[in-house]
Amino acid sequence: MDRRKQQVLKAVVEDYVDTAEPVGSRTLARKYGLGVSPATIRNEMADLEEMGFLEQPHTSAGRIPSDRGYRFFVDMLMEAVVPPPELVERLRRLYAERVDQVGRLLRQTAQVLSEATDCLALVEAPRVEPVTFRHLQVLPLSERRAVLVLVTDEGLVQQRLVELPEPASEADLQRISAALTRRLAGLTLDRVGHTVLRELYDELAACGALLEVALEALRPSASDDDHPVFVMGTRRLFRQPEFQDLERAQAVLGLVERQELVRDLLGRQGNDELVITIGHENPYPDLYDCSVVSATYRLGGEVAGRIAVLGPKRMHYPRITSLMELLAQLLTEALERSVR
Repeated sequence: MDRRKQQVLKAVVEDYVDTAEPVGSRTLARKYGLGVSPATIRNEMADLEEMGFLEQPHTSAGRIPSDRGYRFFVDMLMEAVVPPPELVERLRRLYAERVDQVGRLLRQTAQVLSEATDCLALVEAPRVEPVTFRHLQVLPLSERRAVLVLVTDEGLVQQRLVELPEPASEADLQRISAALTRRLAGLTLDRVGHTVLRELYDELAACGALLEVALEALRPSASDDDHPVFVMGTRRLFRQPEFQDLERAQAVLGLVERQELVRDLLGRQGNDELVITIGHENPYPDLYDCSVVSATYRLGGEVAGRIAVLGPKRMHYPRITSLMELLAQLLTEALERSVR
């Protein structure tokens, strides 16, 4: 593609992103200082359409970028954008505090992403690996409910609700907590063998039913194994012009409400630090009018999960990619601090 066509394509993408209106040659000549007449620009746009980089909506004389046009823009024409200093400072302050609950940190990240992009934010929880127990405590919530607090060897804190089969005194729960910590510290769940369990049941013979539910709570559930994805910003996404069509909006909503599909979508992004999928590059037809921008965050030097935004193809790619890179870095740093 020659330089003039690149300039015209870049201008079409940028104008359409800003206005959500098909772009005409007179608009480009007036706003973008391309140094050629509207007639010349019109010819270049016709060539770009023939080459598959632009397309013409049926109801308009203007042009909009095709999937191929967006892809060329992202790969070849997009210029880096530095996030505003005030936004960087606000985010650094937000992530500076030590966080003792990873889930809260991930929800915070999803909220920030959605607010800053007006898109749907997807934040994948760290992929679950076998955890080594450091400390376990059963805390009473009511007469028949308690919460099991599990601290891993990496310093991560998990909390699991426990329904008690019988009323339990605080002393009973303290005894169970002490025995669990003493017997299980330094072990992963798959190393808790018959001997350890027998010792626990012998020590806590009077609290056998309570011990049973506590041990059951330690076993990871299907949702734990699948590492849930926090989703925020549905209303923001549906304020975009592309999603004023109710049928299209419902199709996207139906997909993101299914955790297994969202995990599959993020899983297909691989472990590259930053991935952009546009339109028909997405694996599901309901997302053919969307783009997904995702970035990896790390824990212990390894990829732990992905953060992503899902929005219309007409998104501000330079601004969103720079924000994603910044948030992935801040999330990685915050997670590393949380496990020290």
